[in-house]
Amino acid sequence: MLQRWLSIALGAFFIANVLASPARALSYIRDAEIEHTLREYSAPIFRSANIPPDNVRIFIVNSPVINAFVAGGLNMFIHTGLIRATEDPGMLIGVIAHETGHIEGTHLAQLSQQSNTMAIGTLLTAALGAAAAVSGAGDAGAAIITAGQNATLRNMLSHYRGNEQAADQAALRYLDENDMSAQGMLKMFEVLRRESRGAKGDPYLRTHPLTTERIAHIRNHLNDSRIPKGQIPNQYNESHARMVAKLEAFMEPPTKTLARYPESNDSLSAHYARTIAWFRMPNFTRALEGVDALIAKRPNDPFFYDTKGQILFESGQVDAAIDAYTRAHELLPGNALILTDLGRAYGESRQPGSLDKAIKYLEEARQRDNSNASTWRYLATAYGKQGQFGKSHVALAEEAALLNEPESMLKNIERAQKHLAEYSPAWVRAEDLRALAKQMLRDKEDKKSLL
Repeated sequence: MLQRWLSIALGAFFIANVLASPARALSYIRDAEIEHTLREYSAPIFRSANIPPDNVRIFIVNSPVINAFVAGGLNMFIHTGLIRATEDPGMLIGVIAHETGHIEGTHLAQLSQQSNTMAIGTLLTAALGAAAAVSGAGDAGAAIITAGQNATLRNMLSHYRGNEQAADQAALRYLDENDMSAQGMLKMFEVLRRESRGAKGDPYLRTHPLTTERIAHIRNHLNDSRIPKGQIPNQYNESHARMVAKLEAFMEPPTKTLARYPESNDSLSAHYARTIAWFRMPNFTRALEGVDALIAKRPNDPFFYDTKGQILFESGQVDAAIDAYTRAHELLPGNALILTDLGRAYGESRQPGSLDKAIKYLEEARQRDNSNASTWRYLATAYGKQGQFGKSHVALAEEAALLNEPESMLKNIERAQKHLAEYSPAWVRAEDLRALAKQMLRDKEDKKSLL
């Protein structure tokens, strides 16, 4: 189920390094299928860089900008605008490989004194990325940069250029090791170069001076490569088309989706997009007919069952949604987002023992991924319905931590500890959250003093 939320951060460290100011807060999207596809693309790349795939957290940024970056260590951020701009999986894999090169090369650490993020922005709008990084001014950008600051930016960009070249070289190595063509990477870089021509500001910052050389290097590598041009694992093509169609169907008005994917287009991805558009209209009857037809074509696809569960749940058919989510869980056990969907559905069911099952699945979901604010919210609701108010308020405090709301954390901690035995596991966790909330408040005050 596709979920959206604003300004979610993973604790105080993440807030400090990614959400440096409200103007730069990010909006994220969570979806089991899209995240699974990105994991499928990135896992072999990460392994080639000697990085355990599970150690890297991938975030989908809800932004039309064609961009991706790494921040705060092993955290990769991919914009929806980038995903939607890619015509084939190779284009997106090339970007993932490039960003992995930054992680392996520890370029983020090298520039930690100068920038909070390492972005593809050097190919797009170096002015915006560099100015925001140095001044923390966000949208103020290059227009307010002094001559002295320009010199600082030029020095920083010299580091960027070297890092970008090194990341390119690493990306080509990863692709070669996995028998994947660099043609998609070349296509993506050409798109980025076209985009960069529209940037405003100092010409030195507007156009990356090495873009042409870098593209030429990739083209030469492609021509000399033993790997056939365009070679990518066959299964990636369908998953990529589905991912792009799903994003567009959820993010664009249904009428626009139906125009883009007309009935004359009988591809699986087009059928998927139309089904989601009908769901969002809402035309639940037609949406269910559509998803059932998809399941008939792919009876063992967990994500079609996940989509069916969402349609059923939002149309008020909670118990039928449980059946669909259960099947998705059986086909993809351990997926935290599907577990969250299943737990949420049980939390709204009137079946005997449904709250126990809701808590069971939501607890498993948060153990596998404790960064989903929705999981904590549903868990708080389930505990509250059971009368376990202490645990309910601890879960609300966990949610508030992810939402960067330390005041709400402290209120819920006070309420929780009125219902918890002293030194019980939940009480101890509440104390940990209290310490975190106080640190978050101190960090906020420190940032204010710097303004």
